[in-house]
Amino acid sequence: MKRKLIFAIVVMGFSGIIAEIVLLRELVITFHGNELSIGVILANWLLLESAGAYFLGKKVSRAKRKLGLFILLTILFTIFFIAAIYASRIFKDYLSVIPGEGLGIMPMFYVSFLILLPVSLLHGALFTWGCKLYFLYSSSKTSKTSQDKLSAFSISRVYIYETLGTMVGGVILTYLLIPYLHSIKIAFVLALLNFIICAYLIKPFWKPNITIQKRLVSIFLFSLVPLTIYVIFSSNADQLHFMSVEQQWKNHNLVHYENSHYGNIVVTEREGEYTFFSDGLPVITSPNPDLVYVEEFVHLPMLSHSDPRNIMILSGGAGGIINEILKHDVSRIDYTEADPLLPEVVKKHSTPLTENEFLDPRVNIEKIDGRFFLKRAAKNYDIIFSGFTDPATLHTNRFFTKEFFSLAKSRLSSDGIFILGLPGSLTYLSSELADLNAMVLNTLESVFPYVKVIPGEINNFYLASRSQNIEDVSPAEMIERKEARNLEVNMLTPGYIEYKLQARWLDFYFNNIEEATDNINHDFKPLGVFYSLVYWNEKFSPSFNNIFKQGAQINLYSSGLVFILFFLIFYTISSRSKNFRKPALSLCIFSTGFAGMLFDLILIFAFQVLFGYIFYWLGLLVTAFMAGVMVGGMWMSSYIKKAETAAPAIIKLEVVVIVFAFLLPWIFLNAGPLLVHKWFDATLRIIFLILSGISGVLVGAEFPLANKEYLKLSPNLSGTAGLLYSSDLLGGWLGGIIGGVLLLPILGIFETSLVIVMFKITSLAIFIIALKKK
Repeated sequence: MKRKLIFAIVVMGFSGIIAEIVLLRELVITFHGNELSIGVILANWLLLESAGAYFLGKKVSRAKRKLGLFILLTILFTIFFIAAIYASRIFKDYLSVIPGEGLGIMPMFYVSFLILLPVSLLHGALFTWGCKLYFLYSSSKTSKTSQDKLSAFSISRVYIYETLGTMVGGVILTYLLIPYLHSIKIAFVLALLNFIICAYLIKPFWKPNITIQKRLVSIFLFSLVPLTIYVIFSSNADQLHFMSVEQQWKNHNLVHYENSHYGNIVVTEREGEYTFFSDGLPVITSPNPDLVYVEEFVHLPMLSHSDPRNIMILSGGAGGIINEILKHDVSRIDYTEADPLLPEVVKKHSTPLTENEFLDPRVNIEKIDGRFFLKRAAKNYDIIFSGFTDPATLHTNRFFTKEFFSLAKSRLSSDGIFILGLPGSLTYLSSELADLNAMVLNTLESVFPYVKVIPGEINNFYLASRSQNIEDVSPAEMIERKEARNLEVNMLTPGYIEYKLQARWLDFYFNNIEEATDNINHDFKPLGVFYSLVYWNEKFSPSFNNIFKQGAQINLYSSGLVFILFFLIFYTISSRSKNFRKPALSLCIFSTGFAGMLFDLILIFAFQVLFGYIFYWLGLLVTAFMAGVMVGGMWMSSYIKKAETAAPAIIKLEVVVIVFAFLLPWIFLNAGPLLVHKWFDATLRIIFLILSGISGVLVGAEFPLANKEYLKLSPNLSGTAGLLYSSDLLGGWLGGIIGGVLLLPILGIFETSLVIVMFKITSLAIFIIALKKK
């Protein structure tokens, strides 16, 4: 029976990582690809798992049919996983949110919390129940082992077996399931595996000496297997998938739905008009684009240049932009998209406009991330168009940073122009919108000697150059160039050009940003994401936004004061308890969970900044982390068999975590410039996996040690397993919420790592003091 249980625990870990990553991907798509939501989603997953491990897990000691309830929890987990995928796609219908409409942080929090609630809660409970069952099936055969050692060994073994399943699940999900199956079918494949293991655990109904009740349960479990196989291989799973997607895009004629390495692409059609959505946001409309935006965005910079020949477009080129550029006498247009799959999807649903754009021999479409292409480009450009209009995500923020602007500057000809747009207004700039625009302007001015702002009612345009020509060119000269080039335009008449460039609009703009932020946006300190989030929160979560904006005051000094105050309060309260080591151990595990989550987020954020396709690599990074957890758990499990006390090892491990947290950001800060070499791509990806594995080892190693030490103080196995597992997950929850939403966007990767250092120093100091107060 013990061997069956081990297999069930491995499947439990396998199921957990697949459910976590699949739901994470579904929710990130629903939240428009905002990577900050990753921290919120992971935090809620861990919070609910900890609640399940502690509150539901506590009932295992009193339950009579422990194995039967373990099977019931597994079945319920499987069913709720399928329901959660469906709910993640349709919830906007119940919030009266239309496709393309954004969500603030608070809706992200409570929506993900409610959707994950049953799945995570049940999976957390399975861990504690698995620990107790493993202990029960081991104790009958290990009579010579002391109760304390056996309890600690049982917890660490379940931790390792679950992590092994997690590691295998992450690899299979990334390479076998995601490329070939949609999320609903993945959930049914997982259900099949879980139903098989449940039937495997229970005594078969055809065996003699079995009660009627058990026989009926066995028949039910065995019948679930062929039923699930039928659903998978018939059209039922596909029908459920299409039904949920159609409800997600209610009142739209959905003609294409596809996940790529970069995100989700959807195409809707209405009376021959195609709209292309990337992660739920409209990015291309054809054949009737927004003429005002397209003509202003293209012709104002093109007319500001005396002879634009070589052009680069970074995103949003199809469906109008390329067509307008081709009206000028250009030699070549290099075009990349935020999602390299998007041009292929546009070709599948082409219109006369996009056909003419793509068939023109001067247009060269590159199926590569725009930043990568620009870094390796061998030529300079007269104009570089950045079609990104908001640094709302880490993926788009990569095109609004000082590092990227420096790259763009190096790829411009001597009088070349770089242009981008941001949300704007000619009547009222809110403080949130003023901060967003001011930050981008500050960042541009830190790189380019000349920056020209063209305010607009919907979009503000920023033209940057090494040449003073962009400031010297007059409306009259632009009108003259327009006539000389025989441009056929609809909106950009001579009168409109003069109106657009009136000095009063500049006066209005600069008056409104006079008291705005003076911050600069960086790759690894993505303030652009924070200011964009503040701007959108004002629209969709205004009641929460005032509190959220106070997060901008966070710095290392205030963080240090918080930890000093925390140390004093924790010490004052906990030192009065009967055994100070209990809360000290819980704090060590809590702070390690906090550090582990932030290590995860730092790696995820850094990968997205450097490569741009974290959507595809999420599973691999989490898998590498969990592989490290397994190695760390196995390493320390063998150690605690021989050691009488785990305290010295805990102290050493705390020190190693502190050193790792201090060194981690230096790797990424020095990696960016090396990406110009193609050979370094694969090397750096391997480094990411290694670093993720190392962080997993550090997290996984401390859990068995803490259990060993805690069980010496309290021999209750299920209580200890539930408490410390919950402490680990709660620490991860805090790291996800605080770290993902505030620390990383505001402090950046380096200073966030120093926050980890301060927290771990605090927990280490308290643990050492607790040991001396025996």
